[in-house]
This record gives sequence, C-alpha cells and structure tokens, in this order.
Amino acid sequence: MSKESAEQFLEDVLHRPEMRDNFTEVQNPEEFLKVARQLGYDFSTSELEAVAREHSQGVTMRRHTGIWPWLRSVKWIDRSR
Repeated sequence: MSKESAEQFLEDVLHRPEMRDNFTEVQNPEEFLKVARQLGYDFSTSELEAVAREHSQGVTMRRHTGIWPWLRSVKWIDRSR
C-alpha cells in the first residue's frame, strides 16, 4: 500500500472519468478498495484520504467540477467514525 498509488489513482480518475463508473455500486470502504485493487491500485482509505487532504489544503471553496464532487459522493471512507 502506498500514498504514491493513491496519488496515481487520483490522477488517473481525474483524466479518465470512465473509471468512476466502476465505483457506482460501492457501498463501503472495503468495496471501494476492492474495486481500486482490481484496477491495479494499492492504497488504504487513510492513504487516499491523506492525499486528497494534501491536495485540498488552503481550499476555501468546494469545486463543482473534476473529481472532487465524485470523491465526496463515493463511499470510499467510513464517515461514521
């Protein structure tokens, strides 16, 4: 697992929006990671969250374009904790 893989995942999903279709049925973080692994990526939810947080530092307004709305809508992290 690595932050580098999470970084590459975010880059790829940004430039290949069709990748997002693989995650439409995802219901929990484990399923999200399983789909990501099937696509060739290996990271934990905490690594993906850390990378996303690094890219969001200093942001005061949420964008309505790109991968950010998609990341907020997909169940890639357990928000109940």
